[in-house]
Formats: sequence, structure tokens, C-alpha cells
Amino acid sequence: MGQQQGYPQQQMPQQGVPQQQVPQQGAGQQGAPARQEQRPAAGQPSGPGPDGIDWEAEAAALEAGADPAAPVDGGEHAEDEWDGHEGEYAQDEYHEDGAQDDGHGGFLGAEDDSREAKKKRKEKGKKSGRRNGGACLVVALVLLGAMGGAGYWGYGFYKDHFGPPPDYAGPGTGSVNVEIKPGAAGTQMGLALKNAGVVKSVDAFKAACDKNVKCSTIQPGAYSMPKEMSAEGAVQFLVEANGGEKLIIQEGLTSTATYVKIDEKLKLPKGTTANVAKEQVNSLGLPAYANGNIEGFLWPTRYSITEGMKPEDLLKQMVKNAVDRYAGLDAEASKIGLKSGYEVVIEASILQAEGNNKEDFAKMAKTIQNRLADKGKVNGKLGMDTTLQYALGTKNLEKKDINDGSNKYNTYINPGLPPGPISNPGDDALKATLNPADGKWLYFIAMSPTQTLFADTDTEHANNVKAYCTAAGQKFDPIAVHCTTK
Repeated sequence: MGQQQGYPQQQMPQQGVPQQQVPQQGAGQQGAPARQEQRPAAGQPSGPGPDGIDWEAEAAALEAGADPAAPVDGGEHAEDEWDGHEGEYAQDEYHEDGAQDDGHGGFLGAEDDSREAKKKRKEKGKKSGRRNGGACLVVALVLLGAMGGAGYWGYGFYKDHFGPPPDYAGPGTGSVNVEIKPGAAGTQMGLALKNAGVVKSVDAFKAACDKNVKCSTIQPGAYSMPKEMSAEGAVQFLVEANGGEKLIIQEGLTSTATYVKIDEKLKLPKGTTANVAKEQVNSLGLPAYANGNIEGFLWPTRYSITEGMKPEDLLKQMVKNAVDRYAGLDAEASKIGLKSGYEVVIEASILQAEGNNKEDFAKMAKTIQNRLADKGKVNGKLGMDTTLQYALGTKNLEKKDINDGSNKYNTYINPGLPPGPISNPGDDALKATLNPADGKWLYFIAMSPTQTLFADTDTEHANNVKAYCTAAGQKFDPIAVHCTTK
């Protein structure tokens, strides 16, 4: 070995090491304990030198005639033997009879320290090293796999948190109805589209909406759109649909007038939608409190029309829009002296049918509520033409109609609200009903689309009605304070 070649054994100093302290056992026996009993001579250093070899112990061993191959603390032979033991300790195999086939001898016997046994143990250690090397390779592969998995997870985390939002590619397929509610911004529209399966994420739609300057022009309504389309394509679809095929239901239309518009838009025979509404009234989504009356539940807004659309599909959309809007009205009704949210809808429908200018809605709402609460002059009677005209299906009222108390919609005779709505009110009428103006009015009459006259006294109101009848070319009945054709 390199260290032994650099320091010839015959030149090692031998003085200063008493002979009686040199272990006498053979090299085949373990000599480490004996060497631990050695004591250095006075004034002489002992133990390994700077090069890691105890030269005094080496010299003493040579002088005593020990085998030069025997292990000496810090020597290279000791390292060689330990290498062999390392393989042995890792790979020893024991036979059933307790013997160990590794050159050591019996399980508890003396260790065979012959050169043949050492060689055998060393070869065994090398095999063990190769096996250990294979195990290290497996561990390395596992670590590389784990690092690869961590890298994939990290990429997914980056993509989810810092990359572009999830989005579909292409124009999409199929068709699904989506409702864009009034006042909906990019995020609200994106949520409606995602829930319907049109876009993959709200963030993708919001980003596409922010890039398209026309996104703010998208109108509320029901749209028939493809599923799984790109966010950019969805924005463009909604923008272009504004000028496409659509049906607009105005505030204040009756159900009968709405049926006619649906038939015309879907190119159906007259009366088709009316028959569908009558036959399928229980499957259109009406609430129980409506008692099967669809009037007031055909929400006025814009609806998209597609080829082959059925009237029941439109009716269901309208009903759903109304029911959603009316949610929570019960809690507000008592604040204005009404019994339920349904009564709020009824009053709003009268307001919508009577009023021409929405700027006057709050004053009209207060007038209606003043009459309902009055127990003197009008005794809770509304005295509205519109309620009776709705029930009779005509605007031309005769004296006998006004005097017919059997008609529950005759508010000249019957106090309180009629049994149901008389039109489909919009947001303005509902808000005015819930937030009436402050005043003592008991009368009003819409003189024109932009002018409504209000009055506190009977005389003042009679003069207003007479002026209206004259302008309309009708006769004035001073007793009924009403216009009449006969």
C-alpha cells in the first residue's frame, strides 16, 4: 500500500517501547484490547502520528514477530479488513444449524483470520457494495420521480394561481338557455354562463369582457347559446345577439297581449300560446299563492328567440324571472299597509296600467294607498277604470258595467284591491309601490303620456275628469264622475 512503501518497515524506530508491553497473541486473534493496555515510556509520545499511523505500535509488533498483515490501529490493513467486514455484516447468511458460511467459523466460535478468509470476506464486501449500489440507484430513481411529480404539481399550482384562467377553445356545440339579468356586469354574466356550461370559468369571461369595448352594451334577457365555447366567443355572441332575433315584452302588457306577441315572433297560429298557457299552467313554475293565475308573472324584458323554440319555453322563462324578482316582497308588504307580497304585485300592476309617466309613479302609489286606508270619502274603494276594463276586455265602459258589483274587478263598487294583477308590472312600478311619495291625494287622472293630475277633493277631481272626457271626445257623467259613450 502507498503508506507502507513511503516508510520502509526496517527503518522504523524500535527504541523506547518495552518488549513486555507488546501483545504476544497471534495475528488471527483480536489484539485491540491488548493494545489498549499499553503505556508509553516516560517522555516518549504515543498514539498515531500526524500521518494517522501509530509507528511505535507497528515497530513493537514487528519486534515481537507478529504478522505484518495483522491489523494495527490507523493502518491500511485494518481498513482493508473493515471493508471486508462491512460486506459481511450487511450480507451474512445463517444456515439452519446456526453455522455461518462466511469464513468466520461457528456462530460463537473464533473468527477465521487466515488470508483465505480475509480474501473471501473482501470479495463478499465488493458484492455487497454492488448490491448497495443498485439500491442507491433505485433510491435515486425514486427521488427523481418524486422531484418530477413535485415539478408537475408546481406547474399546476402556478397555472391555477398565476397562469391564464381556464377557458374552452372554439365556438362550442349544442344549445342552452342563459339568463342575463338587468344590471349584470362582467362577473355576474360570467357566473350565469359558467353555471349553464357555456364558459369554463368566470375569470376567463371577465377578462374577455374587459377587452371588448362593446361588452357593456350587452342587454338583459334570455339567450340561447352553444355550450363549452371560448370566453371571447361568448362575449362576441352576446354582443351580436343584441341586434339579432329577439322578443321584447314591455311593462304593463296583459297576459293576453303577451300571448299574441309570442305567436307572432315564433310564427305560430293565433291562439297557440294562449292554449299552451291554459293547458300547461300547472307546469310553468307559478307559485302556490298565484292560485293558477299567470297574470302578473310574465316578466317584461328582452328574450332571445331561436329556430324551433316552443312557447312553453318562453313562458317558463318569463314566470321564473317574475318569481325571482318577487322573492322577499312579503317582508316589505306590511310596511305599506298590505297583507302580502302578492298584494304588492297587484297594486304595482294597477299602477303600471294607470300611469303613463314613471316619474309620477310614487305619487300614484301613495294615492292608491290613501284610498285603501280611507274610511270616509271613498271608503276604501279605488274607483279605477283599468281594473274593470281588464275584466271586461274592453276600454269602452258603460254605466251598467260601472254599477255591476258582481264583477270582483269592479273597484267602483268593491272596496280593496281586485283579486289578482291586471298587467305585468316592471321594476319601476314595484319600486314606487314599495316607496310611495308623501301626500294626501285621493284622486289622479292621466291626462296624457307625460301629464298626470292629482287632487285632494271631489270637486277638483271632477273638473279634471270632465276636461279629460272633453279632450277624448266622450261624454262626462257627473254622478259617476266618469267618461261614457252613451
